[in-house]
Amino acid sequence: MSLFSKETQLMTEGSISRHIIKFAIPLLIGNILQQSYQLVDMVIVGRCIDDGGLSIAAVGVSSSFIGMMIGLFMGLSTGAGIVISNAYGAGKTRRVKQSIRLSLWVALGFALLLTVFSVFCCDWILELINTTDDIFDLASTYLTLYCLGFVPLLVYNMGTAILQALGNSTSPFYYLAITCVLNVVLDLVFVQGLEMGVGGAAIATVISKCIATALVLRKILTSGVMKAYGEKVLKEKATASNGRLLGLILKFGVPIAIQSVTMSMSNMVLQGNINLLGTSVIAAWSIFGKIDGYILLPTVSFRMAITTFTGQNYGAKRLDRVKEGKRVVSLMSVGTTVGLGALALLLCEPLVRLFDDSPEILDICWEMALYMIPFYFTLALIHVYTGLFNGLGKPVFGSAAMIICMCFIRVACVAVAFPILESTLAIYLAYYASWFSCLFILMGEYHFILKKQLGLN
Repeated sequence: MSLFSKETQLMTEGSISRHIIKFAIPLLIGNILQQSYQLVDMVIVGRCIDDGGLSIAAVGVSSSFIGMMIGLFMGLSTGAGIVISNAYGAGKTRRVKQSIRLSLWVALGFALLLTVFSVFCCDWILELINTTDDIFDLASTYLTLYCLGFVPLLVYNMGTAILQALGNSTSPFYYLAITCVLNVVLDLVFVQGLEMGVGGAAIATVISKCIATALVLRKILTSGVMKAYGEKVLKEKATASNGRLLGLILKFGVPIAIQSVTMSMSNMVLQGNINLLGTSVIAAWSIFGKIDGYILLPTVSFRMAITTFTGQNYGAKRLDRVKEGKRVVSLMSVGTTVGLGALALLLCEPLVRLFDDSPEILDICWEMALYMIPFYFTLALIHVYTGLFNGLGKPVFGSAAMIICMCFIRVACVAVAFPILESTLAIYLAYYASWFSCLFILMGEYHFILKKQLGLN
């Protein structure tokens, strides 16, 4: 009897493109809903609080630290997903169940540690990234309250990773749809109705995530084989095999977690430079970041899809499908990103006006779009390669390239360029250098190392 038989996909047989599309579309819509949480916060505080963009800047300036914390945990979630998808593709049901149990406990323990660390370090982090005095208190309030919700947020992410590893991207989408609507309602109640400001927006997000977490955990523990195994999966005593599985989860997950953290830290360095350019630039960067996030969501969805697809087929020793899957997903990811980028350039002004009508902010956002969006095809391919490496159980290859390029090269570039240019142009140049260098390294690793190691020629 297979796990979650009605919703999961076993991707080792049948049309590759059909499997990818069927799996990626719910992921994409779900990621759009996930992205909308903080976007809704920004739109509502921007429209309901008339303070010249200060509240928008306060919410936006918190994003880099929140992204770093979530990225750290997403690495461990990905590690768990690799182990589960490999076991599922190979038909090892007991190993799947043991991995789920370990993953849930890792999620809970790690989330508690991150919550304590984050709450006590919020103000120090805001000072570190040069948060201006006019938005500091607002940013501190929003960030502290948001961090108090890390337990449901991170447990939800692990639960979603478990379902996705088994080919079920539909259930997380439904749960996100429900809680996204709830988040909008609660935002309006707390921010506009009760006039709680940016703190109300953070509280609304935390409550919504608690509901989403409850739904995901219920799905995992009451579906298929897990329904009969539900209590045991959380109470089973530690064994040597559990220790080995935990070791595998950490082996795959830690490099990705380190990669996510270093990338987020580099973005925090860039955010610190942006903060030196004034509140208008901070607000514009925050707004563009939300538009940018939607353009790049398909690349994240396709990365998750190829990770699961590759993990299952590699576990089943279907290397021919692994190679073809990379080609199919590359075409899909690049095509979708180019199309959405073109659409965003056409609709840039009305999209920015959703947040703020300031002519200065409109001009800055338009400049950012012109300089950044045409080069997003590189990110589409970067996500495909890193997802492929993750599914093959070789996350170190992708993580090493990402750390070298997205952290060290990016930070070095902005460190040299910013004192000279003292403008956003230095930020753009840093991104260009990191994107192209990372893509070249990943392509080299795949074509000259991994294809020979794994017999993918």
